[in-house]
Amino acid sequence: MINFLPAPSKRFPLVKFPGQIRQFKRAKYVLASLIDLLLIVVILLNGLQPAKNLIEPLVSPLHPLTNSKTSTEVFGFAPFWTLDKLDNVNFNVLTTLAYFGIEVGGDGNLLQDSPGYEAFYSDKVTRLFKKAHASSTRVVLTLTQMDNYSILQLMDDETAQQKAINQAITEVQKRGIDGINVDFEFDGDPGSRYKTKFSQFVAKLTEQMHQANSSSRVTVSVYAASIKEPKIYDIPTLGRLSDGIFMMAYDFATTGSQHAIPTAPLYGTNSPRGYWYDISSAVNDFLQVMPPDKLILGVPYYGYNYLVYSPQVKAETRPLYSWRGKPKAQTYQIVQDEIKPEMEGIDEFVEGRDPDSQVPYKAYHIADTDTWRIVFTDDKQSLALKYDFAKQKNLAGVGIWALGFDEGKQELWHLLAEKFGSKLAAND
Repeated sequence: MINFLPAPSKRFPLVKFPGQIRQFKRAKYVLASLIDLLLIVVILLNGLQPAKNLIEPLVSPLHPLTNSKTSTEVFGFAPFWTLDKLDNVNFNVLTTLAYFGIEVGGDGNLLQDSPGYEAFYSDKVTRLFKKAHASSTRVVLTLTQMDNYSILQLMDDETAQQKAINQAITEVQKRGIDGINVDFEFDGDPGSRYKTKFSQFVAKLTEQMHQANSSSRVTVSVYAASIKEPKIYDIPTLGRLSDGIFMMAYDFATTGSQHAIPTAPLYGTNSPRGYWYDISSAVNDFLQVMPPDKLILGVPYYGYNYLVYSPQVKAETRPLYSWRGKPKAQTYQIVQDEIKPEMEGIDEFVEGRDPDSQVPYKAYHIADTDTWRIVFTDDKQSLALKYDFAKQKNLAGVGIWALGFDEGKQELWHLLAEKFGSKLAAND
């Protein structure tokens, strides 16, 4: 420690009385403390990332599940933005909790300045993971990327891929969790070359994750139309090389659709309404090229609220540039609690069900803009049909996008327990 005290002088001799010694020592300790405090401030102001790297390893890792016996998979995504809405999650039914998520850059680096990464190390997430493990619910980290350019950049660089794999496995190990879900959503058809590259990336990730933890699991999220419409996913290869495929069996209709239909119709392709595709057709297509015991049927806990010209199934939607409003996504909780006949500003209210999927809808007329809105959202009745279908097809199980969208409600958990029972699990 550098001594910042003044040099001895005749007027102020360094040693004369015991009281003076104590005063000089006290002053020295005070100055030393101030200097240490100043250094800490400098580090915090100019070195946030290094400081973060020092803090993160102090998070106590959980113990990964070494054995998880489940009769049927019930797989639920937990987005970082719904962490305050998960009190109703039934961990006696949920077999896998997939934290969503951490973005992967095109250069292979996990984006540590993203909200998903920061929340991954929060006390709230630690408590959630501990609660899951206490019930022998597997916890996995979702790696995400939704940008076409970044996905292709990563696929073109094997060094960047290895960097992403190394960093992802490190994060899983630091947290003491149980595996990885890959959710790379490419919009369009990049060609067969990139299908091969993506499959090879997943294969390397799966192999190396298993080497790091033999009981870990690596799954891949894919579009439901990945066989009907070419995407980046080679379903036969992914089904063989990964531990499972999560079919995102929703968004058959989105906010840009020209006609209002359920986002996840179980049937409808061969009906008079002539939907362009449906869940049953997609599952049958998948099962032509992969085993059923690796396919997880994902269902939506949300729906789309459209502006339409009339309150009926497959009604024509108003254009996106309409001055009357915009279509929007709404969660199960919002539709159940807020879309009601007593809503302010409406003068008509209609309820019904899509006859093909049994998904219910609510339609209401807004007086000020003289327009109808209609929203389709799955409920117990329509989800029960989907779960029965998954069981009939001997699928690995079902999945949820997303936990928290049913905030505070229990009826959908009661349905899962009724259809699949409490899980058979053991954590060694």
